[in-house]
Amino acid sequence: MMELRLRPLGLAILPFAAAVLLGCVNNTALDDLRETKPLGSAFNKELFKDYSRVAHSFGSVGAAAGVAFDGNASIELTRMDSNIGALANSYAEKALIAARGTLVEPESGVDIETHKMRDRLIRALERGKEAFPADAARAQVQFDCWLMNNTVPAMRGAAKRCHGAAEVAIKKLEDEAKPAPAPAPTPAPSDNSDKPAINP
Repeated sequence: MMELRLRPLGLAILPFAAAVLLGCVNNTALDDLRETKPLGSAFNKELFKDYSRVAHSFGSVGAAAGVAFDGNASIELTRMDSNIGALANSYAEKALIAARGTLVEPESGVDIETHKMRDRLIRALERGKEAFPADAARAQVQFDCWLMNNTVPAMRGAAKRCHGAAEVAIKKLEDEAKPAPAPAPTPAPSDNSDKPAINP
C-alpha cells in the first residue's frame, strides 16, 4: 500500500528532475555563436566570421564540445570524439573573443618553423589588418587552423591543408601590405664652387 502512495509522488517529481538535469547542461561557445553579433573593427568582424565558419565546419561533432558531462561532471551525456569536439569549441571561443572587439592572438609557435611563420604573420597583420581586414583575418585563421588541428591526430591531414593555405594567405597579405618604397632623395643643388669660373 505504501508503494502505491510513493509512485504518484515520484511521477510528480520526474518533470522537475528532468528540468534540473537539463539546466545542468552548459551551453558551449559553439552554441553561443548563433546568437552573437560581432562588434569592433572590420578585422575583428572578419575574424569572427572565419573562426565561426571553421568551428561550424566540424558539423555536429563539435556541438557538445566540452559538455560531455552534466554540470557536475558526473553523468556522461554524449558520445563523440572529445578531442575534435574540443577543437571545434576552441575555434568558437576565438570567434566569440573577436566578436567582443577584443584582440585575438594567433596561436603560439611550437617549433622553429611555426615561430618563423607566426613572426611573418604578426608583421603582416600589423601592416595590413586595417587596409585588408578580410585577407588579414584569413591569414590568421589559416595559421591557427594549422597549429590547432595539428594537436588532434585525426585532424593532421586538415592541418597540412591549413598550412598550405596559411602560406598563401600570409604571402598575399605581405604583398598587399608592403610599405610603399621611399621616394628617391632629391639631389642637392650644386653650388659649383669646385669648378673654375668661366670668363666671357
